[in-house]
Amino acid sequence: MLNTLLRGKSLRFWIGTGMVLAVAPLAVMLLAGYFHLSQNVIGPFHDASLRERAEVAPIQSLRVLVWDTLIPVDEFVDEGGAQRPDAYRALRTKIESGFADLRGGFENEPAILTLVDRALESWTEADRLATELISVERAPGDPEAAAMMERFHGHVASSSDRLGVAYEKVAGEIQADHDAAVSAFAKANERAVLAAILSALAIIAGVVLIGRVMAASVDRLVNGAARVADGDRDHRIDVRVPPELRRVAAQFNRMIRRIQESEAALSELARVDGLTGMKNRRAFDEALTKMHGQMSRTDETGAVLFVDIDHFKRVNDTYGHAAGDDVLRAIARLVTSSLRPFDGIYRIGGEEFCVLLPGVKMEAASDLAERLREEVAQRPITAGDSEIPVTISIGGAKAIASLEPGKIIEAADAALYRAKTTGRNRVVMVDEFGAHKDGVLALDPNSEKAESSRG
Repeated sequence: MLNTLLRGKSLRFWIGTGMVLAVAPLAVMLLAGYFHLSQNVIGPFHDASLRERAEVAPIQSLRVLVWDTLIPVDEFVDEGGAQRPDAYRALRTKIESGFADLRGGFENEPAILTLVDRALESWTEADRLATELISVERAPGDPEAAAMMERFHGHVASSSDRLGVAYEKVAGEIQADHDAAVSAFAKANERAVLAAILSALAIIAGVVLIGRVMAASVDRLVNGAARVADGDRDHRIDVRVPPELRRVAAQFNRMIRRIQESEAALSELARVDGLTGMKNRRAFDEALTKMHGQMSRTDETGAVLFVDIDHFKRVNDTYGHAAGDDVLRAIARLVTSSLRPFDGIYRIGGEEFCVLLPGVKMEAASDLAERLREEVAQRPITAGDSEIPVTISIGGAKAIASLEPGKIIEAADAALYRAKTTGRNRVVMVDEFGAHKDGVLALDPNSEKAESSRG
């Protein structure tokens, strides 16, 4: 009852009341400022101590472990001995664990994480060379072993140097935080005394200036409008008094909500292909990134299928572009009807579609692709008065968490290219990829099911 009554008071009432209560806000601000400064000193000191233990020390320990791998490898190459490979493997296990811990600790610091990843790349190459060196004993003075040893030493040094750069960067940040905390502590007492003096002056000045207190509500309106104009659509203006300005704020907030709804609708339209009604390339990229993140959390696998209509230009040239549009819509409907509710189909190019199949095995994805190919080949598409025979080529790739989204797309695209260049109207599924060769991903010959091609 009292709250409702107070909210109904006019602007003139609140100006008079504010003049009486001028001293109270100043006292509250003084106390809040003191505690805020205290927290700004204690918090940074605590954070610097934690980072010293959790980030700096592990980097240095890992550098030492990387250098320690030289001893068993050098001794094995020079003298042999079965115990030295075991000693190296024990060090390698600790190093791999150390890199994993560092990557987890710096996942929210991209600059440091990049340095750690580059160090890991050097160590990976060093480990490959070391593994080859300790795999078999060689004669003293073997020139091949000497060359490999030189490269091994170089990669170890490179990994250590990159970890050293990361260490210096982290140590510099910690030192900067420490210096800032020391400076804030030194100024805390000075500011407390200054705040007390300013509070006394404010009491005197408040009687003169309190009439402007209500300007805060106006400032909220102005600042809120500026934030919305700058793109902050989640901002809401909270003006409770006086009633005159509260009504203005309510209407403004209503307008913001309508703007949000309109922008959300436009954003959704930007992800939809106008011709087929399917999601477009932008939505596909977002969905693939989301699926990849899910796979990283659950260790599931999935599949990506690229579907391309064979000789689509010939369809347009023969039957007209309107018929070509009918073909695109028909293919989109046919593929959609064969998918699970949580699968996704996207039009990512002129006559090219992409299907995301989260949580499926490659055998199931291959069977689905073959069913789609056969159904399209056996069912001519009606466009106006014409029956148009259409075939499709499908390239598919296995999606796993360890393969970044760009590589998954590259794999599926390479499979589609294989399908198109080996006759069309067929399915090519790539289970795993090996190294790049001449700028094109090559199929891994060691994969049990590198490629299946039918049609």
